[in-house]
Amino acid sequence: MSKFRCALTLAGVALLAILQTQAVTAQARGLGRITGTVLSEAGDPISGAMVKVEIGSDALEGKSDASGKWAVSGLGKGEFFAEFSKSGFETKRVRLVIEKESINSDPIKISLKKAA
Repeated sequence: MSKFRCALTLAGVALLAILQTQAVTAQARGLGRITGTVLSEAGDPISGAMVKVEIGSDALEGKSDASGKWAVSGLGKGEFFAEFSKSGFETKRVRLVIEKESINSDPIKISLKKAA
């Protein structure tokens, strides 16, 4: 096999690997929406908490409002990890399993512990 054909074959394999990775990420995205509330351990709403849902090497983000409510849209079926953070509180990471892509999911309550 010539050097040119070998290089072309390796380039094709690399492109296929990239396309397969993007296909997995695209399958994890969809029309689903998750919502919830971020509260302190005392039950008070936490305003401005960051919500980050990891999708492979990508992420969807949201922020809690004055009443602690948040929403993240664009998820499909699958297993994801969400991270909740706010200055002065310990970051919390939770596993989410979305079995049915839905616009109206049951709200998720997250309680953050004050940082030491």
